[in-house]
Amino acid sequence: MIKFLAASLSTLFFLTSCSEQEEVPSSSAASKSAPLSANAPSEFSGENAYAHVEALTSFGPRPPESDGYRKSLQYLEKELGQLGWKTQRQTFKGDTPTGPINFTNLLARYSPDQDPDWTTSVPYLLCSHLDTKRYPNIVFLGANDSGSSSGLLVELARVLQNHEGSAKSVELVFFDGEEAILENIRGRDGLYGSKFYAGQLNNRSNKPQLAIVLDIVGDKNIPLLIGSDSHENLKAHTTAAATTLGLSDKVVLYQTPITDDHVPLMARAQLPVLHLIGDFSQTTYWHTAKDTMDNLSPEALENTGKLTLQVLHQLTSN
Repeated sequence: MIKFLAASLSTLFFLTSCSEQEEVPSSSAASKSAPLSANAPSEFSGENAYAHVEALTSFGPRPPESDGYRKSLQYLEKELGQLGWKTQRQTFKGDTPTGPINFTNLLARYSPDQDPDWTTSVPYLLCSHLDTKRYPNIVFLGANDSGSSSGLLVELARVLQNHEGSAKSVELVFFDGEEAILENIRGRDGLYGSKFYAGQLNNRSNKPQLAIVLDIVGDKNIPLLIGSDSHENLKAHTTAAATTLGLSDKVVLYQTPITDDHVPLMARAQLPVLHLIGDFSQTTYWHTAKDTMDNLSPEALENTGKLTLQVLHQLTSN
């Protein structure tokens, strides 16, 4: 993934149209969410999230179709299943600059007693990409990009399963193919999983109310950016949540669009989206062999996990 600090004209059209919305629409079709307890953020464990990132990283690089990606899927299915979350693989073949590749997104919903109805949507999406960029000459483990956000989602699943009504209003999504096959996300190269997923949402009987997309969230030495193209109402919720949690000095409103998995959710599915991403431009290890666990901290993961839960608490309590 090169996170472009510029967007194409077509992308800018959708970013502008989404940012002009004054309120997050209440979904008329998606079921109403039970309020998430104000205590939920305090239940998030950065140590637990760190352990999940460590496990994912232990499988080696995770580019599409790789052994590391396959093992990561199996790990997530096992961990989420033990917490009462049912999973579904969303597999598709994508055309890339080097030829067709089989991609696999992983979806999860809290439904311990029965299989979910995947033809309908729940109100909230919590998203991360799972893949790592393919480099032929280095071992790229992607501990922060994208292990951090993927491990964090598993810990969010643990917290949410203690709040059953709220958990049933959430769908977890682990995207494959966020990273470009060539050097940079450009044109049709990159965001393969989120593009496909966003298109498939249009086949459901209803759409989610909104999505939260997380990326590069494990380094305490860089600020967490609120993407400039995030929905204005969700920006306001996030800054309020950061103030409540005493994290205002660690969370920054960014001024330039960054291309990431949130863009197809906005452009293809017309969803209000909150994009939270660590400021990778301030690191020396991004997209290098040095993106390893020693750059991550439980503290940074816990801050982002609590912030996400506080935003959900605010949204579901309105």
